[in-house]
Amino acid sequence: MSESKKILIVDDEQQLVLAMKIRLQSKGYEVITASDGQEALDCANKDRPDLIILDVMMPGMDGYSCLRELNNRFGRGKIPVIILTARERMKDLFELEGIEDYMVKPFDYEDLLIRIQRVLQRREAISL
Repeated sequence: MSESKKILIVDDEQQLVLAMKIRLQSKGYEVITASDGQEALDCANKDRPDLIILDVMMPGMDGYSCLRELNNRFGRGKIPVIILTARERMKDLFELEGIEDYMVKPFDYEDLLIRIQRVLQRREAISL
């Protein structure tokens, strides 16, 4: 990829956020974090991330509400989103909401990195 990509991680599990942040930064990504949906919307407005990793179950504004608001503000699918969930059978719902990919917790970090690269490469190819 041509430049450092900005990734917003949104999850209320701070240990998980820290682990993801360290791994992503070690791969050259710029990382922003938020602990709930409202904070994620504020970060997205301010920092315009290239990708959002979004947990579904959070206090306050959950991931579904956040995703809908992101789609309202920026356009459906304009910022690619990878959903993190504890529920395995949600693929159809996620596809309806226009997400790029999803992962079931607990997940493998190498798999997450592969998915991030795939989504960002797909977006870069579309914009060329």
